[in-house]
Amino acid sequence: MHFIRVMKSSYTNTQTIAINKRPTKLQKLAKRLFMLGVIGIVCAAAYSIVKSIDSVGTAKAEVQFPYGSIQELSDTETFMAAYLSVNCKSDLLRSTQTIRAVGTIESGSDSLSFTLIKKRPDKMRFTIKQDSQEVIFVVSANTVWQCIRAPQQEDQFARIEGEEALKWVSQARFFDWIISASQGEGEIVGIEVEQWSGNDSLKVRVIDDYGNTYAIFIDPQTLYPLAERLIMPNGKVTETIFNDYRDVDGIPTPFQLNISIEGKFISKIQLNNATLNAGILSHLFELPNALQ
Repeated sequence: MHFIRVMKSSYTNTQTIAINKRPTKLQKLAKRLFMLGVIGIVCAAAYSIVKSIDSVGTAKAEVQFPYGSIQELSDTETFMAAYLSVNCKSDLLRSTQTIRAVGTIESGSDSLSFTLIKKRPDKMRFTIKQDSQEVIFVVSANTVWQCIRAPQQEDQFARIEGEEALKWVSQARFFDWIISASQGEGEIVGIEVEQWSGNDSLKVRVIDDYGNTYAIFIDPQTLYPLAERLIMPNGKVTETIFNDYRDVDGIPTPFQLNISIEGKFISKIQLNNATLNAGILSHLFELPNALQ
C-alpha cells in the first residue's frame, strides 16, 4: 500500500507522514465502527470502592428485586450504591491497571478480528485486522495516531487531530459511562422507569465530558446494562444491545454486542476472551519516531 498525500475531511484535522490515495475498506470500516463508540462500550472497566447497602422497607405493592424495588432504584444515590456493588469489587480500583480483549466484528459480509488494550489512566491501543492487513489506532492522553501495516511494505503512520481525535480520546476512558460519572467524569442527569422488551427497566441518562448524551437501560433484577442509546450529531440514534454476560476477574462483561443505527443492523461484536492486568508494556502507546 502506497501513501502519497494528506487527507482531510470537514470534521477531521489529520496530519500524516504519508497517506494513501484512497482509504482501504478496512480503514473505513475500522473508523466507522470505532466512531460509533462500540469498542469503548465493549470493555470499559468499571471499578470503585463501594459502601455496604442498608435494607430499606418498601410498600408491599412494590416488586422487590435483589437490590430494592424499582422505585427505590430510581433514586440516584440508591442506584449508584447498588450498581457499583454488582459491577465491581472494592479492591479493583486499586489493583487493576490494564484490560485486554480479543474478539471479532461482523459487519455485512466482512468478519474482522480485533484486539483492544487499555492502560490506566488514559492509554488505549485498538488493532483491527482483515486477512494480512492491520490498522492500529493508539491514544495516549490527548495524542492520537494510527499505523497501517501490510505485507512487504513499510509501516505507514498518521497523526490524528481535531474533532476526530477527541472522539478517540473519549473512548480511551477506563470506566463505563455510569462509573465514569460517579467518578466525576460526566454526570448522571436522570433515572426513570421505562419499558425495555416488554419489561420494566431503569433508564439512566448520562452526559459525558464532551456533551454527548447516553440513555443506558439497566435490568433491575441483575443491574447489568441491557442496551445503550446515543443520539449522534446528525440526529440519528445508535443503539447497542448487550448479551452473554460473563465474569472477567469479578467484572460482569457482555461478550456479545449488537449495534444498529435507526433500527438498521450495523454490526455484531463477539468477544473471545478478556483479561485484567495482562502485563501490558507502556512502550506500546508511545508516539513513533516517524511522527515526532
